[in-house]
Amino acid sequence: MQVSCASGRLPFWGAIFLFFAGAPVWAQTAATGAVSGLVTDPQGAAIPQVEVTLTNPATNGTLRAITNDAGRYIFPSVPPAVYNVTFSKQGFNLRRIDAQNVQVGQMLTLDAQMQVGSLTTVVEVSETPGAELQTVNATVGTTVNAQSIITLPIFGADASSLALIQPGVTPEGSVAGAMYDQNTFQLDGGNNSNDMDGSMRDYTGSYGHNSFGGYSAPPSGVLPTPPDTVEEFKVNTAGQTADFNGSSGAQIQMVTKRGTNDFHGTAYWYYHSSDVGGANTWDNNHTPSGNLGYTPIPIAHDNRYGLTIGGPMLPKFLGGKTYFFFGWEGFNYPQSAIITRQVPTDTLKAGVIQINEGGIWTPFNLNPGPVTVNGVTYQPAQCGGGPCDPRGIGLNPVGAWAPAG
Repeated sequence: MQVSCASGRLPFWGAIFLFFAGAPVWAQTAATGAVSGLVTDPQGAAIPQVEVTLTNPATNGTLRAITNDAGRYIFPSVPPAVYNVTFSKQGFNLRRIDAQNVQVGQMLTLDAQMQVGSLTTVVEVSETPGAELQTVNATVGTTVNAQSIITLPIFGADASSLALIQPGVTPEGSVAGAMYDQNTFQLDGGNNSNDMDGSMRDYTGSYGHNSFGGYSAPPSGVLPTPPDTVEEFKVNTAGQTADFNGSSGAQIQMVTKRGTNDFHGTAYWYYHSSDVGGANTWDNNHTPSGNLGYTPIPIAHDNRYGLTIGGPMLPKFLGGKTYFFFGWEGFNYPQSAIITRQVPTDTLKAGVIQINEGGIWTPFNLNPGPVTVNGVTYQPAQCGGGPCDPRGIGLNPVGAWAPAG
């Protein structure tokens, strides 16, 4: 059993989600990998009824399969991890292949040749047999493990941003000519795609307050995926198989971390600020504000913080141990902005206007008496012995402009 928590999207408190794993599902899913192969004797003949065992050293959990009459075996649904693989049958030496990495959405092919002998004799293989290339399907993609997810630079502190560093992906998330809203996001085998805009960029951004490279936040799934909570990340950009291909863009698969025999966890805080080391705009630097000779840069603080912990929860019973993994995240981002509006000058508010006469701006005081603005006194405009209409259409002897003549 696994208890996991995905990150929240509230300013101060993260939402908590509990997932309890049930019985294994014997079909490949978007949250698992697969292992298959052929077992033969030294002459190349298939060996049936060979017991193949996958052991996860982190939990001591095992998966078992038996080869068929053609000597073939398959594990269709294997949680991503590093496994030790053993092949055993009476009359043959025990064959062991250690440290085999099962990746999400990948088929690992492990062929084995067994020698006639006793099970007490162990034959260890230090190198992976078979071809290193993916030969099961034509899917083009890249798998990123947990260590790389933590160490690689990630925009917006969300693992979905790693899709942008894959070949054939543009900075806005478009893949192979398809729009950025045509990507499919999967988390632990479930659909994590936004059914409104497909990207979380246009209407309901999960971290849309971030930006980079002239673009807004990159496409992501509905539920944010902090790097510390993700065990493995895979991006398929072309040739997805029919069982997983649900869009014309990329297929982004993520698997959250799980508990192991040892307790492990992290705590993190990402902080970004516009006014600490950020450059001001030219307009702000040349526009006085208050007692300052310039307008300060708008405040934009981005705080994203959280913690994770995982490990054993209950002792072994009913055939297996119980593990848990918990993650919590919260973020807040106080923002400010400068809004520019046209407002009247001090002279205009005092009733003094400027008239352009032959390229020269001439002030006209529309008041019946002198007006002083910022230490400058403006005399009332005179026209024929009385207040003058600067538009040249008449006099204002009674306080209202009248047509001339």
